[in-house]
Amino acid sequence: MRGGVSGFVGDAGRLYKVRKNNIAGDISMTMDQKSIVEQAYLDATGKPFINTKVLVLGAGQTAREVVAFGTSNHVTAIDLDVIPQGWKPGPYLQLLKQNGPTRAAKTVGRKVLGVDRQFSKALCAELGIAKPNPATYLQMDATEMTFPDASFDVVYSFSVFEHLPDPEAVLHEAKRVLKPGGLLYVSLHLYSSEGGCHDLRIFAGDRANIPYWAQLRPQVKDTVIESCYMNEWRLDRWKELFAEWCATGTLSTDKHHDPFGPQLIRELEQIRAGGELADYTDEELLAVNLRCAWTKPV
Repeated sequence: MRGGVSGFVGDAGRLYKVRKNNIAGDISMTMDQKSIVEQAYLDATGKPFINTKVLVLGAGQTAREVVAFGTSNHVTAIDLDVIPQGWKPGPYLQLLKQNGPTRAAKTVGRKVLGVDRQFSKALCAELGIAKPNPATYLQMDATEMTFPDASFDVVYSFSVFEHLPDPEAVLHEAKRVLKPGGLLYVSLHLYSSEGGCHDLRIFAGDRANIPYWAQLRPQVKDTVIESCYMNEWRLDRWKELFAEWCATGTLSTDKHHDPFGPQLIRELEQIRAGGELADYTDEELLAVNLRCAWTKPV
C-alpha cells in the first residue's frame, strides 16, 4: 500500500470495495479452481480428489481454496503472513511484529468490517457445510519449507508466483515436498495482462485516468500504483521456467471471456496503431492467467 495516512485509507477503502462487491465472483472463482484441481488430480492419478494431503502455497487471509479443498482432504496452508484464526490476540500481535503495522491494520480491518466473515459464510453455503473444516496454518517461507521430502499428494498455488522474488526456488521446494505420482498445480496472474499491475483502482472499477496496460508503457507507467510486490516476469520467462522444471507438465493461458474482452481488443488495436506495445504478443497482453499442471514421476 502507499505510504501516508491518506494513501493507506484510500487503498484500504478500495480493497474493502473490491472484496465486498465481489463476494459472488470470488466464490465462483474458488469453485472453478476446485473443479479444475479435482479434474487435474483425477487425470494425473486416476483417483478422485478425496482424502489426499494438500499443501496450499500462499493461502492468504481468506484462505479460499483451503476451505474448498478441506471439505474432503487434509489441508496444510503456508504463507509469509500470519493467518489469524478467530480473535485471540496472540496471532495479531505476531502479525504486527513480523509483518508490520500496514499488514496488521489491513487484516484487522477486514475482520472488523466483516468482509472475511461474509465471504466464509457464503462459501460454506455454496460447499454445503456449516463451517470450514479444520486445517493447518503455518507461517513459512516457501523457498525454505521445513516439510520432509514427498509429504503431499497435491501442491497448489493460485495467484502467488507473480509476487515471488525467486519463483524458481519456490518451484524447486514445491517439487521436493510433492510425493511421486502427485500433482503440482500452479496458476499465476500475468503481469503483462491488463490488470497485471494489481492497481486496486482497476480492480475496484474506478480506474480514473489509468491508461490501459499502463505498467508496460514507459510514458504512462507513473500513473500506476501497484498495491503489492510484483516480479514483472513476462510470459516467455514463465514458460522457460516451467519447461525446465516441469517439462512433462501442461501449460495453458486463459483470456477475458466476459464483455470486457472485446473492449480490450479494441483498446489494444488503438495502442498498437500509435506504435506502442510492439514488443508484446497478443497472447501475453490478452491472457490473464498462466496455468501449469505437472505430475511428479514415480
